[in-house]
Amino acid sequence: MNPLFFYPGMLLLGAGVGLMSCALGLGGGILMVPAFLEFVPGMDPHTAKGTSLLIIVFVSAVNVWRLNQGYTDWQWRLAIQTSFGSVAGAYIGGWVTQFFDDRIVTWIFIVLLGLVGIRTFFLEAPRVSKDEVRSRDTLAIFIGFAMGIASGLTGVGGGAVLVPLALIAGITSNERVVALANMVMVPTCIAGAFAHMLQEPNPQIDLPFSVGKVNLALTPLVFLGAQAGAPLGKWVNELLKLKVRRVVMGLVLILITARLLTRVL
Repeated sequence: MNPLFFYPGMLLLGAGVGLMSCALGLGGGILMVPAFLEFVPGMDPHTAKGTSLLIIVFVSAVNVWRLNQGYTDWQWRLAIQTSFGSVAGAYIGGWVTQFFDDRIVTWIFIVLLGLVGIRTFFLEAPRVSKDEVRSRDTLAIFIGFAMGIASGLTGVGGGAVLVPLALIAGITSNERVVALANMVMVPTCIAGAFAHMLQEPNPQIDLPFSVGKVNLALTPLVFLGAQAGAPLGKWVNELLKLKVRRVVMGLVLILITARLLTRVL
């Protein structure tokens, strides 16, 4: 591991995470997990997932403040309702994954990325305006649970599940769904990261400061990089056309999926 390339690379990865989380409402795990597996010597899928979840906690917490600036309604009630389901799902997903082989975990991640990529390209998410938002408390909890399961199993923040389902269900508007996703990702990823911390650490990772299946040394590097990318992501979220955003996001997901397939085939 060459420090001259590794540390700038992690900062650049963080910038991508910040951009993605503010622009699309995705936690950035779809970037971090493959990057950790590729560039951190000795990294295993379980630790990559756990580390990704911890980083998303801090990145999303700052994004909550950033994305809600200028709004009087921060959607606290909806975020808390959704979090009831997501926290339970994330802990269950994080606990169950310890019983899976590394190869199975990687395949689960590949399938999730592939499905999200297909949705991004072809499925039409309805645009919900503020006056069309409906109060569906029970549905919000179930959406959160699905988000949490995906987060705990794969190490993503769960925004890839929450954003389309929240829009389809009409529980928030297209303008505010990214802010909601970041709010819910904070408690969701805390639960998922905690479940990974309770597992046995991987002694083969070429980095210090691991707690269970979570490496703490990577957290400040990626977090600092995310603060550089997040303002740009907020600007993109406000200006980028939905059709263009789908194409760009779909291409990114397909490329990452293809790279992971080359690792397991």
